[in-house]
Amino acid sequence: MRTSTNRTAKYLTLVAILTTFGLNFQCEAAETDNVSLILIDGDMRQNWPDCGVIGFHRNNTTGSLVVNFTTGGTAIAGTDYTVASGNTVTIPDGDREAWLEFTPKNVTMSAPSKNIFITILPGAGYTLSSVTTQLTATINLSNATLLPGTKEAVRFLNQAAFGPDQSFANVNEVKAKGFDKWITEQFAKPVGLQEPYIQKLSKLKRGEIYADSKVLSWWNQAMNPSKNADPLRQRVGFAFSEIFVISDRLDTLANEPVGMMNYYDTLLKDSFGNFRTLLFDAALHPCMGVYLNHLGNEKGDPESGTFADENFAREIMQLFSIGLWQLNNDGTHKLDENQQPIPNYDNVIIGEMAKVMTGFGFSGKGAKNFYWSPENYTAPMRIWDGYHDVSAKTLLNGVTLPARVPSNPDTGSAGMADFNAVVTMLFNHPSCPPFICKQLIQRLVTSNPTPAYVGRVTAKFIDNGSGVRGDLKAVIRAILMDVEARDPQVAELLDSGKMKEPYLRTANLMRAFNARAPTGVFGMSYLDEIHFQQPLSAPSVFNFFKHEYSPAGPLSDAGLLAPEFQILNTVSAASVPNYYYRSLQYGFNRWGSNNSREIVMPNFSNELALVNDVPALLRRLDLLLTGGTLPNQQHEVIRQAVESINPNMWQWKDERVRMAVYLISTSPEFGILR
Repeated sequence: MRTSTNRTAKYLTLVAILTTFGLNFQCEAAETDNVSLILIDGDMRQNWPDCGVIGFHRNNTTGSLVVNFTTGGTAIAGTDYTVASGNTVTIPDGDREAWLEFTPKNVTMSAPSKNIFITILPGAGYTLSSVTTQLTATINLSNATLLPGTKEAVRFLNQAAFGPDQSFANVNEVKAKGFDKWITEQFAKPVGLQEPYIQKLSKLKRGEIYADSKVLSWWNQAMNPSKNADPLRQRVGFAFSEIFVISDRLDTLANEPVGMMNYYDTLLKDSFGNFRTLLFDAALHPCMGVYLNHLGNEKGDPESGTFADENFAREIMQLFSIGLWQLNNDGTHKLDENQQPIPNYDNVIIGEMAKVMTGFGFSGKGAKNFYWSPENYTAPMRIWDGYHDVSAKTLLNGVTLPARVPSNPDTGSAGMADFNAVVTMLFNHPSCPPFICKQLIQRLVTSNPTPAYVGRVTAKFIDNGSGVRGDLKAVIRAILMDVEARDPQVAELLDSGKMKEPYLRTANLMRAFNARAPTGVFGMSYLDEIHFQQPLSAPSVFNFFKHEYSPAGPLSDAGLLAPEFQILNTVSAASVPNYYYRSLQYGFNRWGSNNSREIVMPNFSNELALVNDVPALLRRLDLLLTGGTLPNQQHEVIRQAVESINPNMWQWKDERVRMAVYLISTSPEFGILR
């Protein structure tokens, strides 16, 4: 939400940035100030505590100036809104602008909407602007309704999707349907699969299709404008891809884009299903089997001193289901008598689990034996009992598996019985619901959910209200509809929100301006060099960042987490803004293209229509990119930068738009989801 906080540090940072562009906003002092009004935010709503803002602007900065004004309109001060008392505003010495903020009162008005007129009156030491439209400004105040307003919908779409689109069509859809109905309809959407697009690309007789086709497919779905698009599923699937990690950093998988996107489709299809199914399917996928070594993992032989590989046995517990420590339902650690966290498992358990993860091999057509079956990266693995450890096993919380008799002929039934039992054991483990739910909250809403928030979502995982455990639809709805996700007052708390992942930040920017190439192909490969992340390309099984990461300094001292900050460093802090600066003019492709029809360019048609009314341009961009949260000082300094590009310059309209978009897209308000 926009507040009246004086953000001097951010203001000075922007001034420093603009100075590097050779822009200087100092002007000679005049004997008399010329004063006008700037409408900064004219959209208020009774149940959304975001201020309407009017700027009182003068052409000089010398001396303190008192400006007289009057208010009117159908909205009543003290009843419908509050505002600083009096009918004067003081612009301090050294400043060019002061702001008057109108705060809506959360009461039901007698009319669907009202308005507030602000008019400058004559006074000592200043003259009125010769442009009459700058002497009066209007703020619209809407009544509270059960349906969300524009700013609420923008915030929601930054959590549940890839942000608002250029025409605000998805914003208007959320406003018309409400959050709950929108979520329900998203659950019913057909799955936007990735693999078919890869197959389509592979059939094209084009030498240019040499780039990472997985990325082309991912962007095709993220930017999908059709009515059948499923942005909620795509967003949740992306979150699960950062929990159930596989990566093309492993050469074998880098050469299997079809198989990897088949794995991604598995996550997408199961994202709205049951968590047990997701855990089962992800573990059985051959790409996971290659990545964590249980594909081709043979039972140990004590006589020869060989042992089963423990890699997947460890990670299915540590990363995919229950975590390292025993958890309460609110995500806090259970403690022993010495007030120390209690481990979920030890090395003995890992060894026993490793015995379960043996005998996995390729399946599908031609799969006739453990060693030499054809490599099939799109069919779930099968188990060969002849290579599976069928001995009795003692696992977590006293769960035991009996010794089993290998099937003959070898159907893998003995091994699959063990594997099913382990998946069920992990799924029913008390730590599983809070461990998974907290990570999903972190990926979608906030890095630091309160224990109460985690507990409420965990309760839906344990029982969706109909006695079903692991219902991910119930979990996702609970995450997005929780008071900590929807209440605007929570967004004002210092520990709320999260840093947008760089890759998703770029998706927000591209959707906001309907970035497209004439060919329809998103040549967006190699962005990991800039963003330090790219789907299915994490540097390790621990993802691009750890969910419990806390950067050293004030956040760590306060006990707060900020996972995405693990990939924010001196390189990425500059590489992403530099990329935006170039992309807004030359396209979002990492290395461009010799073929102009392949360049992914933003569409600024709506913005170009506003270049002669810079305050209106900034109001649109503020709403589109930051949900109306851009601070007043940043409005002022960005406006000055944009207006300094005058109509005598070459391509001045484009330059104005690009300057405005660049400065807002590199602001903290765009980078942080509140």
